[in-house]
Amino acid sequence: MDSLKERLRELADYYEVDGFIKDDPVQFPHRYTEKKDVEISAFVTSWISYGNRKAIISKANFLDAKFSGSPYKFLKNREFEVWQGSRESFYRFYKYADLYDLFEALHKIYLENRDMEEAVLRVAGDSLVSKVQALFAGVKGVPSVSGDSACKRISMFLRWMVRKNSPVDLGLWSSFGSEELVIPLDTHVWQQAVKLGITSRKAQNMQTAREITDFFRPIFGDDPARGDFALFGFGVNSK
Repeated sequence: MDSLKERLRELADYYEVDGFIKDDPVQFPHRYTEKKDVEISAFVTSWISYGNRKAIISKANFLDAKFSGSPYKFLKNREFEVWQGSRESFYRFYKYADLYDLFEALHKIYLENRDMEEAVLRVAGDSLVSKVQALFAGVKGVPSVSGDSACKRISMFLRWMVRKNSPVDLGLWSSFGSEELVIPLDTHVWQQAVKLGITSRKAQNMQTAREITDFFRPIFGDDPARGDFALFGFGVNSK
């Protein structure tokens, strides 16, 4: 077990580097410096993060072009209104009307708060994930608080926002600690965790995500979500 833990530390060190950004959806919030722009870009990008990286990045590039240099100005000026009620396909199972709903929820957040971090702080909830879920209740693609989804996309967004001193994650939010994060659980992460004996659970749900996260606490201390890079690296090296 000690050799496995050491190998996972090595993989995290190898993959959590600047070079990781260019092929990952995290590249989009990295294009901005203003906090509101970063938050909006990060959440919208995480919201569409289904499927393979190439498809995600292609669609995220489409949205990034719409922002014309400022996601917040795009939001403030309500340029998203052209999508209201549109049943045209946007991406996978999303319609443009779903994209409108997402931006409407974001617009409300920034109308009532200084930024999204403040909005999350004001929401009652047992966890960071549930607080974000509550902010976007009713938006397609954002799991219900009452469900048992692994909430992979929300967990990924939170990893980007919360983790400090990372060459990949942005660490803009000072109100929360990395120990509060849950590893973003998708099929790839689950498969690697099963291969390594980290979990034997079949359901890819929040309980499984927390079990995998807890496995990484003795390895990475108060930064268990760093295990995401280790499992990514294990998958690449296994191939």
